[in-house]
Amino acid sequence: MSKVWFITGTSTGFGRQFVEQLLQTTEDRVIATARKLEAIQDFKSIAPDRVSLISLDVTNKEQIKTAVQEAVDTFGRIDVVVNNAGYGLYGMIEEYSDEQIRKQFDVNVFGVLDVIRATLPIFKNQNSGHYVNLSSFFGTWSMPPFSLYAASKFAVEGFSEAMASELAGFGIRTTIVEPAVFATDFLGHSLEHTDRKPEYDSVYAAYNEGISSLTIGDPVKAVKTIIDMINSENPPLHFPVGSFASHSIRNAFSKRIEEINAWEKLSSEAD
Repeated sequence: MSKVWFITGTSTGFGRQFVEQLLQTTEDRVIATARKLEAIQDFKSIAPDRVSLISLDVTNKEQIKTAVQEAVDTFGRIDVVVNNAGYGLYGMIEEYSDEQIRKQFDVNVFGVLDVIRATLPIFKNQNSGHYVNLSSFFGTWSMPPFSLYAASKFAVEGFSEAMASELAGFGIRTTIVEPAVFATDFLGHSLEHTDRKPEYDSVYAAYNEGISSLTIGDPVKAVKTIIDMINSENPPLHFPVGSFASHSIRNAFSKRIEEINAWEKLSSEAD
């Protein structure tokens, strides 16, 4: 049976790939949302009867409610919600402004939560649905200059793990998607920068040296694997995307276990 997808942030990157691949390779119907409708008008040329374009800024609760209602009015149901809208914030802790910090969480955390809360009554009424929350490999470990971005993705991981258990009894699935670095606008114009302080030049230089040796992934392949995962019989709670994501997450968790073991004797004295 064909699905109805509600996808945020479809003007570029993974969001755009989701819409294009679903319209070109399946009979599914798609609610494509973006802040600027002119950026996604071309979707109509692919499958005009199977796509609905809706203006949506995930920081605007009223727009979210309106978009969800319009989606149901158009296609009658929603089967998959892909919380893709988000962006990166690049800098050191000391460099972030209050406005930058709040905006990062307004989009990457509260925007996701508000979309979930607006669509949850529909999923519960259907006794089915699948939330696909875009995190990052930085949602499991962190490094400069992405501390605040990582913090926002750690938050997504935290509430997603809990909601997976909360909602399972209603036939609702939750998957946290953890991509590595792919050739999207994330490292381009979508990335917001701080005003750099010269005393951190060496830290920035170390990051730039590391990123220069990293293989940047193909977003077409990435989204295909995510769609295949979603359509599988038993989708996972966590889904790293790309071999670097799997390797780096496994390495970070191994180091964490080693640290726990090293300090367990002292820790146990608190019992």
